[in-house]
Amino acid sequence: MAVYKFKLTFEDYEDTYRVIEIKSNQVFLDFHKIILESIMFDQKQLASFYMSNDTWRKNQEITLEDMTDDPENPIPEMKNAKLSQYINDPHQKIIYVYDFMALWTMRLELFGIDINENPKFTYPRIGKSVGLAPKQYDKFQKFGLVESEFDEITKSYLDKAEEFGAEISDDEADEFGLFEKNTDGNEEEGPAEPTIGGFDEY
Repeated sequence: MAVYKFKLTFEDYEDTYRVIEIKSNQVFLDFHKIILESIMFDQKQLASFYMSNDTWRKNQEITLEDMTDDPENPIPEMKNAKLSQYINDPHQKIIYVYDFMALWTMRLELFGIDINENPKFTYPRIGKSVGLAPKQYDKFQKFGLVESEFDEITKSYLDKAEEFGAEISDDEADEFGLFEKNTDGNEEEGPAEPTIGGFDEY
């Protein structure tokens, strides 16, 4: 069975990459799991692959779970989609998005195909690992909060707004840490969106 060799990269971590080897008849769910293993992320969040062209423009989506309500146009699910059904370019590019709140976005580029698998290996496998991957929950840690604390502050803010049936004043909102100073010293509704190890939307 043919084996695809993909290089996985992050935009903001130029010295970090992974080489993933996966058989052509394996499914995208296998690909999803080995990617997360290679960067030490948990498997608690939703994710999607997007088949892409040479300029990294997103095309066909392959998702972990189809959440649409359109039975006539379902999105292919990873567990049923074999790689060989979607890869038709020897330099195939794929965008992988994990956790649609944090939007961790990675690029996968096919750079080699072995005609036969190596009987010594179990696929999919991490062929090479270079550099440290970003920490999965850095987005919340940049505010000095863990994810649960961030959610609790947001919930308190919304509960107070609902209780009074009106918008909360700027002073009250500031008590919840929902404003940040911009570079001009003025307050902006926030917290400001941090930069994550991902890519611009295509």
